[in-house]
Amino acid sequence: PTMAEVARRSLATLRPPPRLKLSDWIEREMRLPEGVSSLPGRVRLWPHQREIADAITDPELERVSIVKPVRVGFTTLLSGAIASFVANEPSPILALLPTEADCRDYMVSDLEPIFEAMPDVGALLSGDLDEGGRNTLLSRRFPGGSLKVVAAKSPRNLRRHNVRVLLCDEVDAMEPTAEGSPLALAERRTLSFANRKIIVGSTPTIEETSNVLRAYARSAQRVFEVPCPSCGACTE
Repeated sequence: PTMAEVARRSLATLRPPPRLKLSDWIEREMRLPEGVSSLPGRVRLWPHQREIADAITDPELERVSIVKPVRVGFTTLLSGAIASFVANEPSPILALLPTEADCRDYMVSDLEPIFEAMPDVGALLSGDLDEGGRNTLLSRRFPGGSLKVVAAKSPRNLRRHNVRVLLCDEVDAMEPTAEGSPLALAERRTLSFANRKIIVGSTPTIEETSNVLRAYARSAQRVFEVPCPSCGACTE
């Protein structure tokens, strides 16, 4: 080969691989261990889950608001999104859950087992204390970013953080505090980032006070429709 061809091939080896959609990355990299899922092993997403996953990492979208029923895999998608940001887009990440007990249960029962099943991500988010003693159960540092899991009932914990990625689960269980809406407080922590990402999801409760329905009303209000197997008409 000519010198130009040698140079072209050499430079081609330095080109990073193409960025995968989050849905493709989850199916390629994510494993669900026993105890986390009734179907442990490699993740296979349903069509509605793929749409949600790809919206989460779409650079054109700042906010994603999901109104959902129970047990549709939203929490697993959030775990996959966290793992993807850690591995591919290191950033300050904040996961907001209703209570401290929810935070601890999510980290111990979901995130840590999933991280352990993904060695590359698990190594980055080791729960071992570093030399400075900065890592705790609900606060982890990794190269280029950090992960904090915070309870909505503890508004003081929200003041100290500036985050690019905010992921909020079961927001209709989050009640106003003496300092106002925990969701509003959490969103203010993202103002420093032009490329911020805010993900909100919940099963709605009371329509008049629903946090997720208010967020959904400010969105494009997309609906996932499923064709009837008998007549072919689509329904929500």
